[in-house]
Amino acid sequence: MPFILRKIRKARWRGSEVIGWLSSDDLQADALVDLATKDNRLSVYIVATDRFNLERILAALAGNCDFISNLDYVLLEENALDEINIKIASVKGETPDEEVNAVHRDLVELSATQILALAKLFSTRGERNRLTGRRVLELLARAVDSGQIERDRLKVKPEEIAKIDAFITKNTSSPEAPDNPL
Repeated sequence: MPFILRKIRKARWRGSEVIGWLSSDDLQADALVDLATKDNRLSVYIVATDRFNLERILAALAGNCDFISNLDYVLLEENALDEINIKIASVKGETPDEEVNAVHRDLVELSATQILALAKLFSTRGERNRLTGRRVLELLARAVDSGQIERDRLKVKPEEIAKIDAFITKNTSSPEAPDNPL
């Protein structure tokens, strides 16, 4: 079963084990900030069942940020949306990777009740993960070096692009060929 992916801030999804005043079946109100809608739509990406496209999606999302830093996200089985009657529309994404743009979706015609239900699903059944800034740098460098992302389409600051370039140079330089005596 494919997954939906939403970029979040993991700290907003901590539960009662960290926040003493929060009941065990509740979530922080701050978590809803990660589910801010526009025109009653919420942007997500479809991750293949075997997750083969997960890192590519994460690199594309990181390429839309100003800085290379930790990247938090949640995965939820796509069929869970049926339980709360959420509709999905195919809408081209706006990342620097065209293949990733093709797996972008909008959750549409969302009500406040559905957003709260989605938040609860993310909290109880979602798989919340974090990529370190170092791993984000690696994924971005690999995506740029392989041509998946065009360098000039990155939205990261120039000093961050310099880090990507340095990483590529450091990790793709081949050892010098031995001298061949004639």
